[in-house]
Amino acid sequence: MRTRTRRSGVLATALGLMGSLALAGVVMAAETTLTAQLAGSAETDEDGTGTATVVLDPDAGTACWEMSVDGIDPVTISHIHEGAEGVDGGVAVDLDLEGFDATSEGCNEAADADTLQAIIDNPAGYYVNVHNETYPGGAVRGQLAASSPDTALPASGGSVAIIGALLLAVAGAIVLRVRHPLAVRD
Repeated sequence: MRTRTRRSGVLATALGLMGSLALAGVVMAAETTLTAQLAGSAETDEDGTGTATVVLDPDAGTACWEMSVDGIDPVTISHIHEGAEGVDGGVAVDLDLEGFDATSEGCNEAADADTLQAIIDNPAGYYVNVHNETYPGGAVRGQLAASSPDTALPASGGSVAIIGALLLAVAGAIVLRVRHPLAVRD
């Protein structure tokens, strides 16, 4: 009887741990939503404003966006650039390549997974830049940031899930020990 109960406990703990780790994998693969408040400056269109929301999915290789701008000439192109606030950098991910007037939404379905993950890991190191004919270097721009704690996972989200899985496994073992105190005694 003791061996059977002990095996059941080990099996229950192992199944709980595997299920929790499977759930952790789903959490780690989740899309990440970032936002940017777009504004002009003395070097760009001072009257320009806007917002950008981007949803990055490294597993799918997609970068989807919704953008709106106000107070600037029609947009010719937009990108996510690498660079801290106030620092110009190279293009990391293409967004709208056809141009728009006021609003745009779409998806780049050929984005580089490693680049997307780098943006997720350090959104403040990247910015959305919206270009037009008047300001080909960028009319308005804004640093990326996590949209909110409820929708964007921190870079360590997978680690938190794995720790949670381990805690569930330990809790399962404790429950089995309480329910079957003789099963663990020798």
